[in-house]
Amino acid sequence: AQPDTGTAENDPAAPAAPSLVERLEAEGHAVLADVRFESGSAELTSSPTPSLDAIAGYLSANPAATILIVGHTDASGGLESNLSLSRMRAQAVVDRLVRDLAADPERILAEGAGPLAPIATNLTEEGRQKNRRVEAVLTSTR
Repeated sequence: AQPDTGTAENDPAAPAAPSLVERLEAEGHAVLADVRFESGSAELTSSPTPSLDAIAGYLSANPAATILIVGHTDASGGLESNLSLSRMRAQAVVDRLVRDLAADPERILAEGAGPLAPIATNLTEEGRQKNRRVEAVLTSTR
Protein backbone atom coordinates (compact mmCIF):
# COMPACT_ATOMS: atom_id res chain seq x y z
CA ALA A 1 0.00 0.00 0.00
CA GLN A 2 1.14 3.51 -0.72
CA PRO A 3 1.63 5.87 2.22
CA ASP A 4 -1.03 8.53 2.65
CA THR A 5 0.68 11.69 1.47
CA GLY A 6 -2.34 13.91 1.90
CA THR A 7 -2.68 14.44 -1.85
CA ALA A 8 -6.44 13.94 -1.68
CA GLU A 9 -6.66 17.16 0.31
CA ASN A 10 -4.56 19.05 -2.22
CA ASP A 11 -5.98 17.49 -5.38
CA PRO A 12 -9.74 16.85 -5.51
CA ALA A 13 -9.20 14.38 -8.36
CA ALA A 14 -6.83 12.21 -6.26
CA PRO A 15 -8.32 8.93 -5.01
CA ALA A 16 -9.48 8.89 -1.40
CA ALA A 17 -7.35 7.01 1.10
CA PRO A 18 -8.75 3.54 1.80
CA SER A 19 -10.99 3.26 4.83
CA LEU A 20 -10.00 1.26 7.87
CA VAL A 21 -12.36 -1.55 6.81
CA GLU A 22 -10.91 -1.54 3.28
CA ARG A 23 -7.39 -1.80 4.72
CA LEU A 24 -8.47 -4.60 7.07
CA GLU A 25 -9.91 -6.62 4.21
CA ALA A 26 -7.16 -5.86 1.68
CA GLU A 27 -4.09 -6.02 3.95
CA GLY A 28 -5.35 -8.11 6.88
CA HIS A 29 -4.54 -5.43 9.44
CA ALA A 30 -4.86 -1.70 10.06
CA VAL A 31 -3.31 0.74 12.52
CA LEU A 32 -5.90 2.42 14.74
CA ALA A 33 -4.23 5.82 14.47
CA ASP A 34 -6.82 7.66 16.56
CA VAL A 35 -6.45 5.38 19.61
CA ARG A 36 -4.41 7.25 22.20
CA PHE A 37 -3.27 6.42 25.74
CA GLU A 38 -2.17 8.42 28.71
CA SER A 39 1.63 8.48 28.75
CA GLY A 40 3.11 5.26 30.14
CA SER A 41 -0.31 3.80 30.93
CA ALA A 42 -3.00 1.60 29.45
CA GLU A 43 -5.71 4.20 30.09
CA LEU A 44 -7.34 5.37 26.87
CA THR A 45 -7.66 9.12 26.45
CA SER A 46 -11.12 10.59 25.94
CA SER A 47 -10.32 11.65 22.35
CA PRO A 48 -12.77 10.48 19.65
CA THR A 49 -12.05 7.07 18.15
CA PRO A 50 -13.88 6.66 14.84
CA SER A 51 -11.68 3.63 14.12
CA LEU A 52 -13.32 1.76 17.00
CA ASP A 53 -16.75 2.72 15.66
CA ALA A 54 -15.67 1.30 12.29
CA ILE A 55 -14.51 -1.98 13.87
CA ALA A 56 -17.71 -2.36 15.89
CA GLY A 57 -19.75 -1.66 12.76
CA TYR A 58 -17.70 -4.15 10.76
CA LEU A 59 -18.22 -6.87 13.35
CA SER A 60 -21.94 -6.13 13.45
CA ALA A 61 -22.24 -6.30 9.66
CA ASN A 62 -20.04 -9.42 9.36
CA PRO A 63 -21.21 -12.00 11.91
CA ALA A 64 -18.46 -14.49 11.01
CA ALA A 65 -15.64 -11.95 11.39
CA THR A 66 -13.15 -12.11 14.24
CA ILE A 67 -10.60 -9.44 15.14
CA LEU A 68 -7.35 -9.48 17.09
CA ILE A 69 -6.35 -6.18 18.70
CA VAL A 70 -2.55 -5.97 19.00
CA GLY A 71 -0.74 -3.42 21.14
CA HIS A 72 2.78 -2.28 20.19
CA THR A 73 5.40 -0.22 22.00
CA ASP A 74 8.69 1.38 21.08
CA ALA A 75 11.95 -0.22 22.20
CA SER A 76 12.48 2.07 25.20
CA GLY A 77 12.57 0.15 28.47
CA GLY A 78 12.61 -3.56 29.15
CA LEU A 79 11.08 -6.24 26.96
CA GLU A 80 8.82 -7.75 29.64
CA SER A 81 7.46 -4.38 30.76
CA ASN A 82 6.78 -3.37 27.14
CA LEU A 83 5.05 -6.69 26.40
CA SER A 84 2.89 -6.25 29.49
CA LEU A 85 2.00 -2.63 28.62
CA SER A 86 1.17 -3.56 25.04
CA ARG A 87 -1.15 -6.37 26.22
CA MET A 88 -2.89 -4.04 28.69
CA ARG A 89 -3.38 -1.41 26.00
CA ALA A 90 -4.83 -3.96 23.58
CA GLN A 91 -7.18 -5.19 26.32
CA ALA A 92 -8.27 -1.60 27.07
CA VAL A 93 -9.28 -1.24 23.40
CA VAL A 94 -11.21 -4.53 23.51
CA ASP A 95 -12.90 -3.42 26.73
CA ARG A 96 -14.01 -0.15 25.13
CA LEU A 97 -15.33 -1.98 22.04
CA VAL A 98 -17.36 -4.34 24.21
CA ARG A 99 -18.51 -1.88 26.89
CA ASP A 100 -19.20 1.25 24.83
CA LEU A 101 -19.86 -0.10 21.34
CA ALA A 102 -21.60 -3.41 22.11
CA ALA A 103 -19.07 -5.51 20.21
CA ASP A 104 -19.26 -9.28 20.83
CA PRO A 105 -16.44 -10.17 23.27
CA GLU A 106 -16.32 -13.70 21.83
CA ARG A 107 -15.11 -12.29 18.49
CA ILE A 108 -12.35 -9.93 19.65
CA LEU A 109 -9.07 -10.98 21.25
CA ALA A 110 -6.28 -8.83 22.70
CA GLU A 111 -2.55 -9.47 22.49
CA GLY A 112 0.63 -7.49 22.91
CA ALA A 113 3.72 -7.51 20.70
CA GLY A 114 5.68 -4.92 22.68
CA PRO A 115 8.63 -3.68 20.61
CA LEU A 116 8.88 -6.86 18.48
CA ALA A 117 7.20 -5.54 15.31
CA PRO A 118 8.40 -1.98 14.69
CA ILE A 119 7.18 -0.06 11.64
CA ALA A 120 9.84 2.65 12.00
CA THR A 121 13.24 3.19 13.56
CA ASN A 122 13.50 3.35 17.34
CA LEU A 123 16.49 5.70 16.98
CA THR A 124 14.36 8.85 16.61
CA GLU A 125 11.41 10.22 18.57
CA GLU A 126 9.35 10.32 15.37
CA GLY A 127 10.04 6.63 14.77
CA ARG A 128 9.28 5.68 18.37
CA GLN A 129 5.95 7.51 18.13
CA LYS A 130 5.04 5.48 15.04
CA ASN A 131 5.95 2.26 16.82
CA ARG A 132 3.65 3.06 19.77
CA ARG A 133 0.39 1.94 18.20
CA VAL A 134 -2.58 -0.40 18.32
CA GLU A 135 -3.55 -2.46 15.29
CA ALA A 136 -6.60 -4.46 14.36
CA VAL A 137 -5.91 -7.78 12.63
CA LEU A 138 -8.66 -9.58 10.75
CA THR A 139 -8.38 -13.20 11.90
CA SER A 140 -11.43 -14.81 10.32
CA THR A 141 -11.01 -16.61 7.03
CA ARG A 142 -14.73 -16.71 6.19
